[in-house]
Order: sequence, then C-alpha cells, then structure tokens
Amino acid sequence: MKQPVNVFSMPGLSVNMIRKKNGKIQLSAAGVLRFAAKPFLSVANKHLDAEKPAKVTDDEVYPSAWLPPIPSPVFKRLVKAEIGIGAGNYVPETVSIEVTRKFNANAENYALKNRTKNVVDFDDPFNSIDPPADQIYSVIDQALEMGAVVITFTEGDPLLNENIVDYVRYIDKSRAVVMAYTWGLDFDLEKAQQLKAAGLQTLLVSIYSTDPAVHDQKRGISGAYEKAVAAIQYGLEAGLLVTMATHIDEHKVNEVESLWELAVKLGVHEFSIWESVPTLEGERRMNDAGRKVINDFYRKINAADDGMPRIFSNTIFEGEMFGTMAGRRWLHVTSEGEIQPDPYIPLSYGNINDTPMKTAWKRMRKEPALREKRDTHVLYDPSYLKKVREVNSWDFRTPKE
Repeated sequence: MKQPVNVFSMPGLSVNMIRKKNGKIQLSAAGVLRFAAKPFLSVANKHLDAEKPAKVTDDEVYPSAWLPPIPSPVFKRLVKAEIGIGAGNYVPETVSIEVTRKFNANAENYALKNRTKNVVDFDDPFNSIDPPADQIYSVIDQALEMGAVVITFTEGDPLLNENIVDYVRYIDKSRAVVMAYTWGLDFDLEKAQQLKAAGLQTLLVSIYSTDPAVHDQKRGISGAYEKAVAAIQYGLEAGLLVTMATHIDEHKVNEVESLWELAVKLGVHEFSIWESVPTLEGERRMNDAGRKVINDFYRKINAADDGMPRIFSNTIFEGEMFGTMAGRRWLHVTSEGEIQPDPYIPLSYGNINDTPMKTAWKRMRKEPALREKRDTHVLYDPSYLKKVREVNSWDFRTPKE
C-alpha cells in the first residue's frame, strides 16, 4: 500500500487518497470539518471499491471517462463543489454546450423555435447557423466561474464546428475536464490529435446499434456506422479516453450485452448507457424491469477485474448515487443560447445573450421539481411535464436519439 496522497485541503479539512494493494483507491478525510466531506466520500468510496476504473496511470486514476482523474486540480474543485452541495449550495458541476445544429437528431424536437433569434432550416442541416464564438466563450467563462468541473460539447455533431479545437483549447484544464460528443461524420486522425493537443480528455462516440444498417437508418445517413467506428479508432490512436455511448429504452434493453461486446471489440475505455427520458407526449420509455437489467449488467461488468471496458450508466449515476442531475448538478446551453436544466428538457430559464448564467441557475433552483432529489428523470414528474408541455404547446414531438 502506497503512502497517502492529498487530493484536497482547506482549513479544517484534508482529503487523502490511498492506493490499495489491488490497485483500487480509497478516499479519507481528516480535520475538524471532515463531516462536511462524509456524504460525498461515502458514495465515492462505495463505487471506487466495487468497480474497476476506466484508466489507471502511474500518477492518476480515472474512475470514469465522465469524471476528472484522481488526484488532479479538477478533482479538488469537484470535492469543494460536493462539500458545498452537501450544505445545500448546488452548482452546475457539469455544463453541456451546443456549438452546432448540424445533423442534430434533437434539433427539431428541442429547439425553442419561438425564442430562437436565428431560424434553423431543419430540412437542410448543413445550412444550420452555428452560434457566434463570443457566445461560446462567454458560456465557458460563466460555467467555470460558477464551479463547473466537466464541460461537454454535445448535441448534433459538435466536431463539425470549425472552431471546436479553439473552444477546447480555451478551457482552463486546471478547472474543468473537457469532453466532446460526436457521430464521427467529419473526423480523422489529424482532428483527433488536434483535440488531444488542445486538452480534450474524453471523446464520446455514439453508436445506436450493432447492426450497421439499423444505425445508419437511425442516423438517416448512409455509412454513419462506419464513420462512428472509425472515430473510435482515431480517438484511441490519438491517446484520448474514448467511450462508446448509446441510448437504451425498455424495448432495446435486451441489446445491452451485445452493444457492450461491440465496445469490447473496439477497445474503448468505457461503454456508456443512457436511459431514454420520457417524451413530451408522456411516453414512459423505461420501466423498472429494464432498469434492473441495466443495473445487474453494470454491476457484473464493473466488478470484474479483467481489463475489459467498464460501464457508465446514468441509471446508476443519477439514481442511487447522486440523483437526477438536471437543474441540480447539470446545466445545458443550446446553440441559440437558451439555458436549460439538461439537453432533454425544452424549457428555458433565460438566454445567455441577455441573462447571466447565475440568474438562470437561481431560477432553476427555485423550481420545486428540480430541487427534489429523485431516482428518475424529472420529466417523470407529472406537474413538471405539464409545465414543459404548456411552454412548448406550439409543437412537441417524440425525441430522437
């Protein structure tokens, strides 16, 4: 067992990391304020002990591709944020940012067209108007100032934005880790290497099905499956953390194991399972039986110390671990600048172009449905779903993923 390594310190509190003989780590707190860190450390240690990490180096452990490494300056910020949350002072630890609407499966469903300043032609996604760079830089600055520790470029294919490398480079890596989602539509080894050099930690590649034809049909693009697989290979070759991500509903839950086997074959660091959220029409897209399948498979795979990719599951992460993230630990900004609790809730609490992020966050934190810790997405709350539907009564359609 190695000597303890300090991962966080403040007057009255010190958090240390110990590497055990089996390679796993444990966090401990000391000092008169150690009780303040107890809730977070209890949850963290439970999963650090039961699950294999995404990646281990001589100096750092990456518990998940979605989290900062331990130890690191960003992990210190995460501990500080969690101590504040334990006292009721919630901050958006994760901020996701849209930088394009090009080939965005969710654009026609989630865009608040009646508030959009630039009209998007959904029939011609390549003519989509990307937000001005000043808007993105402002979002990044405000997110970091509020305490964000994970900044994710998401929705559509953000790597189609010509400024994406500059946006990644701009983020202070001592304050937040950076992730980017992609369909792999216009991606090669050179772009992967540029993103790595700019400081990207994790590349998230979306694969909907193990059947190339089904994947292509879902994307509406011939050859989309091959491009996604190639993107994974380029990301790995460039030295990025790579996670293969997919959305699962109750009808697709029987495909979880075959999708994980594809992730194993491709050699990714993590396989990410995202539970499909309810639609605005009220369709409940996951049931308890489906969640049990996901949870059982998650525990089985992550308990095995076999060098295979670990699993991230928001069913676990936003369930028994921390509760739903939307409006509690997560904030999303659309390409039009609308500030939402997450990408799946088409309800704006202000526009970044005329409303400070702090103000929008305060509005969210006053929302009763977003204040409550819950094990399932907030759109399962009938009263909140009704509110979202009323705001979007002009148009709501079943989300695509």
